[in-house]
Amino acid sequence: MDPEVYILLSGALTFGVPVALAVRELLLLRRGGGDGSWGRDRAPETPPAPTPAGNRPLPECLIPKRSPRPAARPRVLEDA
Repeated sequence: MDPEVYILLSGALTFGVPVALAVRELLLLRRGGGDGSWGRDRAPETPPAPTPAGNRPLPECLIPKRSPRPAARPRVLEDA
């Protein structure tokens, strides 16, 4: 491969591909309305309705148990 061809291809890959991708993103953004949002506006999703069995309390094995915390040790300052 000639040095000139290598330099040309290297420059095209280094600078041409990122520029082409950036231009493509700008065109897609403009086509989407140009308001700066990504993609189309979608209707807000509503959370699923709770099932009748979903209102039961947790079983005892799933309720977290609080363990007593040990007493904090007093801090002792050393003489300088």
